[in-house]
Amino acid sequence: MIDRTKQPDISSFNKVELNFPTPVTLSNGIPVWIVGDGDDEVNRLEIYVGGGCVQEPAPLLAYLTGMLTLEGNKNMSAEQIAEALDYYGAVKSAQPFDHCTLVSLSSLNNNFSSTAQILCDSITSPAFSSQECMLYQQRIASNVSTARERVEYMANEEMKRLYYGKSHPMASELTPEGLLSITTEDYKKFHEQHYNANNLRIVFSGKVTDKEMAILDSTIGKWEKVGQKVDEADEPAFQPSEKMLSIVDKKGALQSAVAITIRAIPRRHPDYFKLRLLIMAFGGYFGSRLNMNIREDKGYTYGIHGYLAGRSNDSFISVMSCCATQHTWALIKEVKNEMARLREQLMSADELRTVKQHMLSELMKTLDTPFTIAHYVGDSFTCGIYPEYFNEQVGEILACTPEDVMEVANKYLIDDKMRIVIAGDEQKIKELG
Repeated sequence: MIDRTKQPDISSFNKVELNFPTPVTLSNGIPVWIVGDGDDEVNRLEIYVGGGCVQEPAPLLAYLTGMLTLEGNKNMSAEQIAEALDYYGAVKSAQPFDHCTLVSLSSLNNNFSSTAQILCDSITSPAFSSQECMLYQQRIASNVSTARERVEYMANEEMKRLYYGKSHPMASELTPEGLLSITTEDYKKFHEQHYNANNLRIVFSGKVTDKEMAILDSTIGKWEKVGQKVDEADEPAFQPSEKMLSIVDKKGALQSAVAITIRAIPRRHPDYFKLRLLIMAFGGYFGSRLNMNIREDKGYTYGIHGYLAGRSNDSFISVMSCCATQHTWALIKEVKNEMARLREQLMSADELRTVKQHMLSELMKTLDTPFTIAHYVGDSFTCGIYPEYFNEQVGEILACTPEDVMEVANKYLIDDKMRIVIAGDEQKIKELG
């Protein structure tokens, strides 16, 4: 009988390894990464179209173009597509990234020949009905109007302006008026520029057999339109603000939102994996330094989170939280205190072991199903992850020492490099400061 009064032994992971798939090509040259060892008769087709937030002339145009491709095409109306996908048990989605847009469709294998044809017709010849476009724009404009009233949204928007510079496309202001001003011609132009066989990458996951690949090749693989491929290196230079502290006024707000950002290093930098481990310990999980101090001990907030965000060409350390206005400056002070502790005191072996186990368990989740692996493969397009990245990260995590953690903390957790944005009642915030 199990003695439930005793904590079970904790075992280390025996093997954490990802075999990154090698792409194959369709008849028209579109590369396809297949993650096809699923057990259930389902699949997900993810099409990454070059052209995202950096390339769009108006905020959310890339996302809206992706969604609206499945709202009517040359053969079917939006209503017909919706009914067909519902009948076939298929689910559509779209998501914008910095330099590309994801359009995806999840299907039952038995119905894939039908759903693949709908998807093919939609991405190659969308209707962009003015009625459907306006419905989407109005819905999102309403959500944006509500979001712009929240202090956390205001802090995030201001931080983007400070970090990238006001003229950078990643800092473009999203407004209801701007969304409603997008025209059907804008969608058609963006589609014409970016949707072509030379500018597509596909991740095909689930239970993928020769039958499903033949269907894919007979539909999207026959698309003859070619064009220019997006050059992800062609991005406007950052022009970060010299301002290191900005207060965004929201009169009468009972809470403050605090956003802190520190520019970091590219993924291929030799310190990158150690920095990831450091930031996980700093604020990346429930037992992190920030959460245990500021939430659990001080009670300043319901939640605080720190993470290392890696883009394709840079990365940044971010800390986000909301708190009652009277705790604003104390919260920021404690963030700095935790940074100082990581710089000045060696992390204990027990804490380091806990952080390593947490990171490895998160990496193990990536290997759970073909769909989670496919998501990781997609990260190679959206975040600049390379095929060896996963396995290199595992090795670096296992090898990291308390001395390594302190070394990277002294390099990158520097108070003077912190950009701080506070959104809330400016008068009260300044009085308390």
